[in-house]
Amino acid sequence: MTSRGTPETNATVASLVRINKWYGAYHALRDVDLQVASGERVVICGPSGSGKSTLVRTVNLLEPFQQGRLHVCGVDVGADKITRAARLAVNRRVGMVFQQFNLFPHMSVLQNLTVGPVWGRGVSRKEADELAMHYLQRVGLIDHVHKHPAQLSGGQQQRVAIARALCTRPQLVLFDEPTASLDPEMVSEVLQTMESLAREGMTMVVVTHEMGFARRVADRVLFMDQGQIIEAAPPGDFFERPRSPRLRSFLGQVLAHRDPHVDI
Repeated sequence: MTSRGTPETNATVASLVRINKWYGAYHALRDVDLQVASGERVVICGPSGSGKSTLVRTVNLLEPFQQGRLHVCGVDVGADKITRAARLAVNRRVGMVFQQFNLFPHMSVLQNLTVGPVWGRGVSRKEADELAMHYLQRVGLIDHVHKHPAQLSGGQQQRVAIARALCTRPQLVLFDEPTASLDPEMVSEVLQTMESLAREGMTMVVVTHEMGFARRVADRVLFMDQGQIIEAAPPGDFFERPRSPRLRSFLGQVLAHRDPHVDI
């Protein structure tokens, strides 16, 4: 992996300060503080319903929050200032890869990659095509440029979705359980693509249950439970020396059901 500075020496790309979010009476995020440095790779794990996906969707303002302050890629937003302009400003700087691929089924791969830059950012068609071809080459799908999503495997569609996120030239890329909807044999091709991007120094926040990926790639691993960040540590400490009883219990369950052929 490429050597990079620590969060203290690199510029902060995202900062969440005492973020609170409710869905009605349900308290989904509780006083969440998080800083992500440029070039840092942060992996978030935890049980279902712990707030992981809500947290990453809050970073790019797909989910509004009711208390706290968010500073992401130069955009500063308070809970009472989540405007359409703020969302657009953040979306121009932050890429997002979802569980579901969210590709337009009636468009070719090339069209799926260029529609955002052309219509959302005013990029010329020629430049958008060049960007799309570059990132399709990067994720190993240049030969599928004129196909439609239904002609691709799930793993290929997710790699197209990654290339689409990269076409906005984001300062930060968020991954919300990008392998959760894939058949097991397709998981590795997506994780390999993500690991390759990480080696190039991309700033990434990844929600995943893939513990092997977290150990290999992350600078920090965060454990969430009941809307809170319970523990955050480098992978070695996180997996070998967990401090909280809740994390020890979670890891015990995860490791007890892991594939014995997968090294974590």
